Amino acid sequence: MEKRTDNYQLVEKLQEILLLVKKALTIYIIEGRERIIENEEYELYKQQYPFDEYYYFKEEFKCEWK
Repeated sequence: MEKRTDNYQLVEKLQEILLLVKKALTIYIIEGRERIIENEEYELYKQQYPFDEYYYFKEEFKCEWK
């Protein structure tokens, strides 16, 4: 009986770990998509304002999100 309960505990722990890994991957994918969108928006911004004095926008934007 004891082996069976140990196996159930191991299975529960494994399921918990897998759930946490799934959540972490979901967050990683969402943040990656957001980063791609931010880069696209910055490129559009750069095309709209091609002057050097406007390039500090990206640095300020990065600082706000860190």
